Amino acid sequence: RYGINPEQIQGEALSYYLARLLGLQRHVPPLALARVEARGAQWAQVREELRAAHWTEGSVVSLTRWLPNLTDVVVPAPWRSEDGRLRPLRAAGGELANRSRAELVDLVQWTDLILFDYLTANFDRLVSNLFSLQWDPRVMHRATSNLHRGPGGALVFLDNEAGLVHGYRVAGMWDKYNEPLLQSVCVFRERTARRVLELHRGQDAAARLLRLYQHHEPRFPELAALADPHAQLLQRRLDFLAKHILHCKAKYGRRPGT
Repeated sequence: RYGINPEQIQGEALSYYLARLLGLQRHVPPLALARVEARGAQWAQVREELRAAHWTEGSVVSLTRWLPNLTDVVVPAPWRSEDGRLRPLRAAGGELANRSRAELVDLVQWTDLILFDYLTANFDRLVSNLFSLQWDPRVMHRATSNLHRGPGGALVFLDNEAGLVHGYRVAGMWDKYNEPLLQSVCVFRERTARRVLELHRGQDAAARLLRLYQHHEPRFPELAALADPHAQLLQRRLDFLAKHILHCKAKYGRRPGT
């Protein structure tokens, strides 16, 4: 990915490492940073394509593993009302009655997506669809933007460049969609919920994220780190999410498959 500005590459990288911190790495393709050097050996096999793309020499870009045979996905039926809006999905609700284990496993992939997009303030997936409902009542019945399914059944969260940086700067505009979306579900994967609660208790989410990023990414110093206000916002969003998970647990209790 070549960003219009460095924020997009920074957001893509930070989102990837946050996914790893949360144990969601199977949903976000592996990513590494690289510097555009048209004469460098790394770019030798794609030199003509690089020239045609007009990428600025010296720019930092993100390289993501190519994933073949991805398919489009739509919001699961138990969670979608007749008018296209999302209805609350609770572990104790009738909408989960008689669902197979495979269906429940798929549903918690969607709640992984929702909490990930809430934490990163990503507005270019389900939130974008919710925004579009005002003029397109069928949008929830069509493929979700920047979301696909791999051959093994796992959801793949693509194009996370808005996460944690640009998304945080415009969070006030999109949280009227992001927060109700999060609160529409009370079914979570136990492993994911445990990671969220650990980061809530530790009150050190940004520090742990940056340590992971710095340890695995040699080009970490070439992009700005997470600004202090954004680091604080990440922790506040984790705290809000942890509070919601604990509320759900207190109200509905743990159920198999959650």
